Amino acid sequence: MRHLVIIGAGGFGREVYGVAREAVGYGTDFDVKGYLDAKADALAGFEGYPPVIGDPASYEPAADDVFITALGSIAARRACAAAIERRGGRFVSVIHRSVFLGPNVTVGDGCYLAPGVSLTADVRLGRHTDVFHNTSIGHDTTAGDFVHVYAQCAIGGGVRLEDGASVYPGSVVVPRRTIGAGAVVGAGSTVFLNVPPGTTVHGNPAAPVA
Repeated sequence: MRHLVIIGAGGFGREVYGVAREAVGYGTDFDVKGYLDAKADALAGFEGYPPVIGDPASYEPAADDVFITALGSIAARRACAAAIERRGGRFVSVIHRSVFLGPNVTVGDGCYLAPGVSLTADVRLGRHTDVFHNTSIGHDTTAGDFVHVYAQCAIGGGVRLEDGASVYPGSVVVPRRTIGAGAVVGAGSTVFLNVPPGTTVHGNPAAPVA
C-alpha cells in the first residue's frame, strides 16, 4: 500500500483529500498519510482531516510515500514539486472514479482530475495538471505541465494549453486555439483567438486585460 501525501493543507488541499477518498485505487492501491504545509497549524479549526506531517521544504520522503500538489499558485506548485523530487519523491495522479477517460487519453504524473471531468479522445495531459469539477476537454487537446483548468469549463477539440496556463471557471475555449505558456483566461470568458504567452484575457469575446 502506498501512502499519499498532499502538498498544501489549504482549501484546495482539503478538496483533494475529499476526492482522493473517492478516487480510483483508494483503499487498495493507496491511502492518505497526511499533508505537507509550511504552516503547521494550517488545519486549525477543521475536523476530519489527516494531520500536517511536515514542511515541503524539508520533508524526507519515505519509501512508500507518493505525492500530489494542492496549491493554487503555479509558481508554488513548481517549487514544492521540485523540492520533493530532488529528495527522491514520486508523484501520482488522483483521478475521481466518475471521470470519463476516452480512447488514447494520457495523463501525466501528479495530475488531479475532479468529479465529472471528461477527457474525450486522444487528449494528452502533462505532469502536475489539474482539471476541476464538471469540465470537458475535447478530442486531440494537449495540455503541458502545471496547467490549471478550473470548474465548469468547455475546452474544444484540438486546443493547445501550454505550460503553466490557467483557465478560470465557466470559460469556453473554441476548437483549435492555443493558450500560451503562463497565460490566464479569466472566469466566464469565451476564447475565440489564440492567447499569447503570459497574457491575461477576459470577457466574451475574450480580450487582453490592460
